[in-house]
Amino acid sequence: MKEIKIKITEDKEYKICIKKGILINLDEHLSKTIENKRIIIITNSLVNCLYGVKLLSSLKKGGFNPDLIDLIEVPDGEKYKSLSTAKYLYDELLKRKADRTTTFIALGGGVIGDLTGFVAATYMRGLPLVHIPTTLLAQVDSSIGGKVAIDHHLAKNIIGSFYQPKAVYTDPEVLQTLSDKDIKNGIVEAIKIAVIKSPAFFKWIEKNIDLLIKKHRDLLCELVKEAVSLKADIVLKDPWEKGLRKVLNFGHSIGHALEVGAGYQDLSHGEAVALGMLVETKIARNRGMCLEEFEKQIKQILSFPPACAVHADRRKRESKSLFQYIKNIDYNQFWETLTLDKKNSQGKITFILPEALGKAVLIDDINKKEVIEALEEFKKEWKLC
Repeated sequence: MKEIKIKITEDKEYKICIKKGILINLDEHLSKTIENKRIIIITNSLVNCLYGVKLLSSLKKGGFNPDLIDLIEVPDGEKYKSLSTAKYLYDELLKRKADRTTTFIALGGGVIGDLTGFVAATYMRGLPLVHIPTTLLAQVDSSIGGKVAIDHHLAKNIIGSFYQPKAVYTDPEVLQTLSDKDIKNGIVEAIKIAVIKSPAFFKWIEKNIDLLIKKHRDLLCELVKEAVSLKADIVLKDPWEKGLRKVLNFGHSIGHALEVGAGYQDLSHGEAVALGMLVETKIARNRGMCLEEFEKQIKQILSFPPACAVHADRRKRESKSLFQYIKNIDYNQFWETLTLDKKNSQGKITFILPEALGKAVLIDDINKKEVIEALEEFKKEWKLC
């Protein structure tokens, strides 16, 4: 088992535990992590069918009273990471008389983790939280670092906080039940951390990407361990995202704006970030910040479908193309969405742009003209116009 310690303050430390098969043996860990025996599990129907019984069995083995465990299902999908869903959870918590000693367990992907974390942070000013991420994207990224948030229809993740869990338990074995699309979404976030932090990890992903997409057990486990280690290192140096940690948003300025424009439907987070990395790298190239060869590397590693590159004949067959929004983009509305990004300061539009493998910088003078030019170039390259 790989353990990574996260110590944000002197009196607060928690572990990220990564081990194949840990889900069915969580009893020994949870009994040490959860002080009070009152537990509420937040998940969705699919994850509940796959892993709900296994988690409940582990809790029972750990000495937890089944009568003190509740499970609440919420709908699946980014569009449900909203104030209305949070309100539903608040109502359910009040009905169940949850108090400050009640522990939340977020069992699911990034939406479940963000939503549960947000509710845990705000209900009664803070309840204990445990993450059990079940998607590759959640395991390598969203469950790490203490960011919790819900979306607004005008801006993604705009309502949120920093709220650290008591523990994160990651079981790479659960990735075997994911769809190809979900695997690729997670690989995109791993590629992001490799681009900004580790040339060696980038080359490792290049070498193994075909087997990773095919869900090779050992390689996926290694991917999770390395991505988490790299992100944790950045988080520990800048837990409140005052400076260094902002580089983790590479691909997310454009990506989040695309998700907002698509109404949080038909375009997954991983797909949006892949598109974001391509367009933001193009902006860096147009500024002379990176070499043409580097841009080709980024395009090549992100060329697996459906994260970005979809063959023309396939695009024609799909009624809702992954590129539909970017193809018909309203540039004025898109720019307005970019102005609402959390990284912006004093009216300056801020992007994270890459210079080379392992080096990305914050640029705070992004202008509308260069964003439109990069999007137009992208559309021509991918034959979207």
